[in-house]
Amino acid sequence: MSQIYLYILIASLTIASPGPGVLLTLTNTLNYSLRSALAGIIGVAAGMGVISIVAASSLGIIITTSQFALVVVKIVGAAYLAYLGVKLFRSTPKKMSESGSEKALILPSKSSRFRQGFFVSLLNPKPIVFFMALFPQFIKSDKPFISQFCILSITFCVLVVIIHFLYGVSANSVKKKLATGKAFSYLNKIGGSVFMVFAIGLIISVITPYLH
Repeated sequence: MSQIYLYILIASLTIASPGPGVLLTLTNTLNYSLRSALAGIIGVAAGMGVISIVAASSLGIIITTSQFALVVVKIVGAAYLAYLGVKLFRSTPKKMSESGSEKALILPSKSSRFRQGFFVSLLNPKPIVFFMALFPQFIKSDKPFISQFCILSITFCVLVVIIHFLYGVSANSVKKKLATGKAFSYLNKIGGSVFMVFAIGLIISVITPYLH
């Protein structure tokens, strides 16, 4: 395996770029807590791990070369992002006391947040293409493929956890400045709208080829 530091740089920039996973981490942190967001972060990383395996297998080739399979993945992904967007848009904002401490709040379960993060990653077709394009550039043909693939995949997943955690820390640091239900209501509506924009973007990418 060659140029591992370049791989880490490219992977870090890709992970840090705004997307559904980052948005989920931010909204979970702002609406609940950094600790509550961790399950979703681990879910995002786990989803990326599965995608890396898919990308390294023949299934990745099928998905990226079969127009029908790619369309199905995009439509399902768009539907899930739209669902998350509507759910967040309509959610009741968290109430904060004057001291900034949380009042009684029913948190979604860890398994629920993990599933959200997992499916946000899994139903996004872009990482499959990314892995298929990136991995071959950093794998030596004269070395065992499996060991090199595992290193690249695990490194990517660890970077996901670290970078999303840093996003969560940043969101948590400004949380007390937004200690009103009205502010959180605006944030939920903005976050929900962005999720729906992501969904619309996927749908547009599906129908655009048929408009020419």
